[in-house]
Amino acid sequence: MQLRPEIELIEVSGRSLRIIDAHLITADGPARPIGHDLPDRGVELTAGPSGYTARWSRGSVSLPGIARAFVGGAAGGALFRLLGLPGAVLGAVIAVGLARTARERPAAAVPDPTVSVVEDGPDLVLHSADLPALVFAVMELTGATDPVTVSPAAAAAELPDGGSESVRLDDVGGLEDVVAQFRDVAVSFRHPEVMARWGATRPQGILLYGPPGTGKTMLARALANEIGGELREIRTPEILDKWVGNSEKNIQRIFADARRLRHPTVLLFDEFDSIISYTGAAFDAAGQMINAVAGIFKQEMNTLIEHNPNVIVVATTNFPDRVDASLIRSGRFDLKLSVPPPGPQARADILTKLLRRLISRHEVGGFRLFADDVDVTALAAASTGMTGADFKEALRRAQLDKAMHEARHGTPPSPITQADLLAAIRAVRV
Repeated sequence: MQLRPEIELIEVSGRSLRIIDAHLITADGPARPIGHDLPDRGVELTAGPSGYTARWSRGSVSLPGIARAFVGGAAGGALFRLLGLPGAVLGAVIAVGLARTARERPAAAVPDPTVSVVEDGPDLVLHSADLPALVFAVMELTGATDPVTVSPAAAAAELPDGGSESVRLDDVGGLEDVVAQFRDVAVSFRHPEVMARWGATRPQGILLYGPPGTGKTMLARALANEIGGELREIRTPEILDKWVGNSEKNIQRIFADARRLRHPTVLLFDEFDSIISYTGAAFDAAGQMINAVAGIFKQEMNTLIEHNPNVIVVATTNFPDRVDASLIRSGRFDLKLSVPPPGPQARADILTKLLRRLISRHEVGGFRLFADDVDVTALAAASTGMTGADFKEALRRAQLDKAMHEARHGTPPSPITQADLLAAIRAVRV
């Protein structure tokens, strides 16, 4: 099993490009994001059937000094008194508007004839069949001087749910059957015209159940990325409230907001059993509240896809027996998928993906994170019963141990070895 990715280094005129694992473009495949390390430059790279595309948001600027003149100043106070809104917020918006208006847009021309450039509003959209040519053109436009890394394993951007990894279905180890069904859901999202022609309806809800740490939440995040959308995670405190009637209002508000969304969104109810469990005879106020919330949830799920086909609901639970069957019947949750603990081959697959992701991110400039004796098959055999979450913790401990050694002694230790990883696995299993 190949662990270390293929790395291609390209240098032109003092600028370097580091491509990891290349990029396979299938003739019928949809466009997909690829990772890069052009932070804070408003660049989005995608790979599609006809080549590579980069969109550069030329209008994205940080707040200049003019914003500080408004924030907390006399102008901000005047705006606050006049409109009854926070003057600092209004001042910042005005300052950004002035900065964008006054800022001279960079030229749209690039020297490479193999790269096409078109203007799309404030953005520049570049296209090329050659990835290095495209990235060097982007570096020319953005003024990037440091080496740039491009990799399908790198995180191109943070997810909208607050700093989660930019994980895709390709990054999910094991779970082949579950991933295959998620791919089908993603395809149905990307081809609504085909679904409409056949009168077909994609699943409205997906229930994922299984032990903790098996990747249920990660699957929801991967689905959001696969459909080019956002993840909106609903947590227990957002719904349940001690005051009578508030929980019912909260669930209504959540679905009302979901109906107004105009972009693909995965609405995730994580630990579903802690939000809505059994319904039935209510002998106290808490039971009545649970029944009321469950009743509203059923009504909202009955018609959500009709009102807004951009939204799909994913619910996860470690205890499926605690969830009332009427809540998750077909028509509300059309897919009910078991996410079991990984077997030996699945554990090896998970470890391989985790290790390669770390290598692609951190092995730069001759630095070696892992030694050549790392054997994922042996690690998988020694980690019976462990999950993806356990492996992440074991790797975190191994990395921390090496980092602390260098921090204490001032000299880099040897790379993480097979023995180091086995020790970390044993520590996590205790």
